[in-house]
Amino acid sequence: MSLHANIKALYEDAILYDEPYTAHLIYYLQKKEKINLQDPVSKLDEIILTDEEELEFKNLRIKDVLNMRPVKIYAIQCSERSYAFYLAENALDARELHYRIYGRWVNKVYSCYNQMIDDSLYFPEMKQYKSFRELIKGAREFPCFVGEVYRKG
Repeated sequence: MSLHANIKALYEDAILYDEPYTAHLIYYLQKKEKINLQDPVSKLDEIILTDEEELEFKNLRIKDVLNMRPVKIYAIQCSERSYAFYLAENALDARELHYRIYGRWVNKVYSCYNQMIDDSLYFPEMKQYKSFRELIKGAREFPCFVGEVYRKG
């Protein structure tokens, strides 16, 4: 039994709680008229996509047509034990900001949204922890340098 009264409630929660896979799937299935928002959530388990539909859905999700994650989290290795973190719309913007700050171009820019979104960093000047989710909400412009983080060891 689902916690949601219907697919519409699940869709709204997917948007609210940053679950792009679920939100995009519901959007896609409704667009294809395979579901109605008033259907029970269990109807989603009954749907089988063709290979062509799987590809369409994957492309729709990659394009982020619902604009759920316009800002992403990127990490660039600065040294053997440190990474600089950036909030940016794309890897190129993060790479360019890294060059402006550190004066050197890098080849590898790591996308780490899924791994880091709910992780927190400690900011000694404010004497508080902030999650990347909070940092994204509080940033005024992008790209944005979050800081350089050192690993112990």
